[in-house]
Amino acid sequence: MKYMQMIITIVCILYVTASCTTQKVAYRERFEEAKGYALYACIAHMNKFVDSTSVINKDYSGEYFVQLSSLSLEEIIRIKEYVDKECINYWSISHNPEGNMIAYSTWKFYNSKDLDNFIHKTLRKNIGNNER
Repeated sequence: MKYMQMIITIVCILYVTASCTTQKVAYRERFEEAKGYALYACIAHMNKFVDSTSVINKDYSGEYFVQLSSLSLEEIIRIKEYVDKECINYWSISHNPEGNMIAYSTWKFYNSKDLDNFIHKTLRKNIGNNER
């Protein structure tokens, strides 16, 4: 009887461990997708407002995140609103007046703790509310 209880306990522990690991992997994937969408949205926002002649304005990468990622529409909208409001705060001024610093500014925003914290907060708010 004790042998059977020990086996059941071990199986339960393994199941819980595997379940937690799977959830962490899924969350990490969603986090990376959210960061990728934020990167796309920041590049598009800066190109639209800083360099309207840029050919990057024809980039449709955002559609990937809407159609093929595991992000919900609510999460995508929240990220887009946050990016539109906050990414310009990372703007850097070029020493060359004929150029811009879009890539560098976007990189600073992408790597910011503020963006990471916002995405964690957004994804945690929607845990269990998966629309997809």
